Amino acid sequence: MADTRVFDIKRVPVEEERQQLVTEQVYTILIRPRQTTAVLQFIEQRLPRLAGIEHVKRVKKHGDGAQLLVIMCQCSQLTRTEFDAALRGTEWGAMEVAVHAVPAVAPYTGEQYERWKTVWPVAYRPLAHVQKTLGLDDQTYIETTLRYVNDMARQRNCGLVVAAVCSPKTRLVLAEASVVAAGEEHPLRHAAMCCIAQVADAERKRLEEEESESAQTVVPAKRSHSLVSVESKCDLNGGDLNGDGGGAVVAAGYLCEGLDVFSTKEPCAMCAMALVHSRIGRLFYIKTQEDTSSNGGGISRYSMHSLKALNHHFAAYECILKKKK
Repeated sequence: MADTRVFDIKRVPVEEERQQLVTEQVYTILIRPRQTTAVLQFIEQRLPRLAGIEHVKRVKKHGDGAQLLVIMCQCSQLTRTEFDAALRGTEWGAMEVAVHAVPAVAPYTGEQYERWKTVWPVAYRPLAHVQKTLGLDDQTYIETTLRYVNDMARQRNCGLVVAAVCSPKTRLVLAEASVVAAGEEHPLRHAAMCCIAQVADAERKRLEEEESESAQTVVPAKRSHSLVSVESKCDLNGGDLNGDGGGAVVAAGYLCEGLDVFSTKEPCAMCAMALVHSRIGRLFYIKTQEDTSSNGGGISRYSMHSLKALNHHFAAYECILKKKK
């Protein structure tokens, strides 16, 4: 069957998946296998615990396996003089000490693991929160929404950046915005920011309506996780939005918690940070096959979707617009 998809959807690797091999030095000694328990007890009682390299295996085979190499501690924890002093007077004091390099960060991909383990044996635990593949039904919904924002930009003005916020559960467009890419009148009026503002306006309107209905209603200091009805802009399933079912329901813990954002351009760093604060679930942005630059740079350049320093992460997908044959 011929591939009828218009977009080639690829997940943007998270920060951990982009890591290069970095090593740290450790002190090691050679022992016989029967000495393993004794040396581990000594390490537990007399030497600093490994810090930040818990993924590294403490013991590895040496040569034909008749001897074992044991990591005693990190070189950053004790100077060589201090280390020798800790071993002096013990059965390990006469052992030949060596310095070995071990991976300083854990591997998160199969490729990283294969390379890391050639340096020193490590534990490999793939990132559990990263969605590796998209389901067929999900792909259809994503492709449909990408076509929607792309066609909107093409029909209105080729210089427009179009963004839309959708609910992955109801498949409804909750907010959409189109903004001129260059020469904008306002520095904050980017498409993604305008979409978030629309969701915020809908939430403000809801709270005002609740207050008008009951003068005793107290707005909590912290947003609750109640359900908010946001007027839907478009039904991607082809339904009638003019009837009673025209409202889409979204979680209100944060403005866009768990929602999908679609954009005809990669968000800039400012917009990407706004998406982090809004707690979106996924981002899909379009790139053409001819475009080799990092449009906005918020994702491809700064990895704003997966920075460890931030308190929320979301999945980002680069959607390459295929050439028409």
